[in-house]
Amino acid sequence: MLELVFFTSNRTKTIHARYLCRGHDVNVVNFREKTYHANYTEPRTSDRKSLLKESLDSALEQAKRAGLENHPFIIEDTSVIIHALSKNDLEYPGTEVKYWMRDTAFEDIDFELFFLGNDRRVTVRSDLILYIPIAGTFYFSSCVDGNITERQNLNLETNTLYPWLDNKSFNKWFCPGNEKLPISELPIGIADKYDFRKDAFSKMLDTLVSHGLTDIVAPEKRYSGQKKFYDESICHIVVGLSCSGKSTIADYLSQEFNFFHIEASDFMHLIYLETHGEKSEVRIGDFARDLLSVKPTEVAKRVLNFLEVYHWPNIVITGFRKVEEVEFIRKNLVAGSIRTIFINADADTRHLRFIKRNRDSAGYTQEDFQERDKRELSMGLEKVMSDSYIEKVSNVFSIDQYFKIYVEKTRPTDFHISDFNNSENIENLKLKDLITIALFKSKTKGEQSSFLTTGEVCKIVNSTLGLEKPKFINNVARLLNKSFDVFFEVKFDVLNNKKLYRLSNTGAGHARTLIKRCKIAPIKNST
Repeated sequence: MLELVFFTSNRTKTIHARYLCRGHDVNVVNFREKTYHANYTEPRTSDRKSLLKESLDSALEQAKRAGLENHPFIIEDTSVIIHALSKNDLEYPGTEVKYWMRDTAFEDIDFELFFLGNDRRVTVRSDLILYIPIAGTFYFSSCVDGNITERQNLNLETNTLYPWLDNKSFNKWFCPGNEKLPISELPIGIADKYDFRKDAFSKMLDTLVSHGLTDIVAPEKRYSGQKKFYDESICHIVVGLSCSGKSTIADYLSQEFNFFHIEASDFMHLIYLETHGEKSEVRIGDFARDLLSVKPTEVAKRVLNFLEVYHWPNIVITGFRKVEEVEFIRKNLVAGSIRTIFINADADTRHLRFIKRNRDSAGYTQEDFQERDKRELSMGLEKVMSDSYIEKVSNVFSIDQYFKIYVEKTRPTDFHISDFNNSENIENLKLKDLITIALFKSKTKGEQSSFLTTGEVCKIVNSTLGLEKPKFINNVARLLNKSFDVFFEVKFDVLNNKKLYRLSNTGAGHARTLIKRCKIAPIKNST
């Protein structure tokens, strides 16, 4: 797969580029995901030719500094031409549209156009630069005509799955073609028809194909060639409503039978963060509902890709909501045994557990909890429950009885760590692995573990692991801030304007496997 670097500080542009390249064997990577070097300098000028030249020169310099001078990359610039306000060959607002949008209210532009005869014609343009080492630089452009809407939708929300159809950019006012609604309000099938970047990216992809750098791929990847480490490898897919005991049994299997716990919701959160970032107003619940509705196996694919990298014989997966997710894993994961277990517990029992765990329960009523059940059932759990291969385990008694019932029902087997011939020295581990181990060793409150600054994370690494060479805060910060990772939950501290981190359930599962494979004293913590 071709890795194509995108020089942009705009996360939404990166997501849009990946969407436009989805039919080719191309992975669009933001420049900041490759390096901690500063992005390119984008000049502020109304001269498109100068803007593109200076942007390219800056990107080439930054690529060289980051050691990516032999890497293909792209730059994209968006401009808007309001015809009634563009005079003497000067486009308005032209290449300065993003600055103009910050300072312009809809009422102002609406009033101005009204007194100019209400000519609302507008053109949105995309200019795309492709740099291929040795081959050179290629320029592409595309545009779409339309009109500025006559009314502003004050209730417009950013599209949960396609964030370029948003309530902040010019797309919220742009009615393409003869459409009566702005492009941000159109269904994706119609919006695609008027995508002003589409043709430029299509030409760019054709150029990559002609240079033998990529090719068209099938809509669905075939998951074959999975490595099977043990003939008796085990995968338990544990499903159930909130607080039914999924994480509890996963932790038990991890501690007693050496299972690797993978939490599917961690992958859902990762996809959300990659799409919207940590500051978004889009609710994760809405995003999850819409994603599972449109792409029901997207999370399961991420899980399977993860398992291709992080091999472990015994696996327990929690957090699936759709029958398609379960079926995808059952069909594509190579394992000696795959079992699906539904954990039964009544609503009253689960609600009491919810309160006891203090999962942000302030103001959370029994009725709210029932609504959550309805949402999860409607998302697909109800169908999962009724499948013929489901095994059901009750969790309404003591925790010891729960464990006993589960073990008697499923008969999980252990494997000898010594047989897993991959003993490692902790000093040789990557920084990310060291962080997961350190946070796991310091994790004592389960899901209520505190979110930490990068400085606090660094302090825990150095104070917990007893490394011969301490880690520097700059390296920890660069690693955590560069890109989102399924091992770490992220939230934004508005007051201090910084990201905070804590270990995810999947991160805890990874830490357990590392501890077993490295020269570290065994740990049983309270999670």
